[in-house]
Amino acid sequence: SEDSTVTYTTVSSPYEGRSGDVSPGVDGPLVMPEDPYTYVVAAFQALPPLDYVPGLKEPEQAPPLPIYIPYVPEPVYPEYIPPE
Repeated sequence: SEDSTVTYTTVSSPYEGRSGDVSPGVDGPLVMPEDPYTYVVAAFQALPPLDYVPGLKEPEQAPPLPIYIPYVPEPVYPEYIPPE
């Protein structure tokens, strides 16, 4: 419409003006890797062996029993219950 307003906001970023691969440190400032292939090697070392067969981490258990929830036809509020 004719009465619309558009507002532009500039947001600064800690990544502006940096070059190369930048990754956040675990509990500190940004870390610049010495060798970009370090991440690739680390990723392959974290893979399971080729003969790995995924299995259950916990023994099988019976499914939990259902919880009984009583049926209430409609809510009853104490201030509306007529005295007996």
